[in-house]
Amino acid sequence: MFNHNTINMRNTNPFVVGIASVVAAVALLAGCTGNTPSSNSLTDTTMQLGWIANVENMGPYVALDKGYYKAEGLHTTIIPGGPSVTVEPLVVSGKALVGLGSTDTVAKAILQGAPIKIVAASLQKNPTSIMSLASAPVNTLKDMVGKRLCIQASGQDILKTVLAANKIDPNSVEFVPANFDPSPLVTGQCDAFTSFLNNQPITLAAQGVKTKTFPLSDYGYNVFSDVFIVSDSTLADTAKRAAVVKMISATARGWRSALDDTDSAASLMVSNYGKNQNLDLAQQKLGAKTYLDLVETDEVKEHGLLTMSDAAIKANIATLSSLGINITAATLFDTSLLADAKPVK
Repeated sequence: MFNHNTINMRNTNPFVVGIASVVAAVALLAGCTGNTPSSNSLTDTTMQLGWIANVENMGPYVALDKGYYKAEGLHTTIIPGGPSVTVEPLVVSGKALVGLGSTDTVAKAILQGAPIKIVAASLQKNPTSIMSLASAPVNTLKDMVGKRLCIQASGQDILKTVLAANKIDPNSVEFVPANFDPSPLVTGQCDAFTSFLNNQPITLAAQGVKTKTFPLSDYGYNVFSDVFIVSDSTLADTAKRAAVVKMISATARGWRSALDDTDSAASLMVSNYGKNQNLDLAQQKLGAKTYLDLVETDEVKEHGLLTMSDAAIKANIATLSSLGINITAATLFDTSLLADAKPVK
């Protein structure tokens, strides 16, 4: 069996994380630790990751390693996440000044009462994709007609929506229940597999299995991933807001350095910050390269890393609406901190 977990990358499928705990946390507000002066006159800040310390989070960790947060006057602590971590309550409660999450989950949390907003976006393209074997490729969404698709239960509504939006009858595709292990594709139980560009294709490539993938973002599924989440109370506090602006600037510099030398960034995660995860260096190096396209789009090249352009926000809102998540851009996003941050291209 092919063990997709060896790459230790997040299955960034929307709707995996529950929201009930987010709303419950609103009633448990605690004092924010995001702006407490430290003994060396740096401002203490905390970033809560949605996933573990691996190349998905190489931007923040490279920024930490190279002293970019310190250069902004910050003493930043990065806390790894994982499958059991829900970021939104930690931001709401003040245990983290900044959290990294997914746009759809944040939107659902806000609609249920969580006082939070998205202020920057790491992944401009969502990594959700369709993977097939290179020996029997499924090249386009239209090619899915008549095919068997291995898909996780949490992703079925998304696929049905994307198919319908592209005038393809969802019933023309046979959905085969699966988890995140791509073994069924390799063993011929399905013709295609719902995957993530930064996960299963990399795992199989490291094991000598060649695949063909295309992202759902090519077909209108436009949802930011690894977005910066802050509380409304932070936005209303001048000092805390300023600290977040500095974190955005420093993290953007970290992503610039990581993207410029993905092999070194992968090595850093394997040998240092993700050492306890027993990461595979070859897989992490392959995985790191996938972020070149996910993080650095044409809009990023024009406006800077972590940007959220008006056009991209509009596309996000349209995608959320198609999934039955009806929220306005003003309720979900705040781009003013990006405007104040130092642009990094």
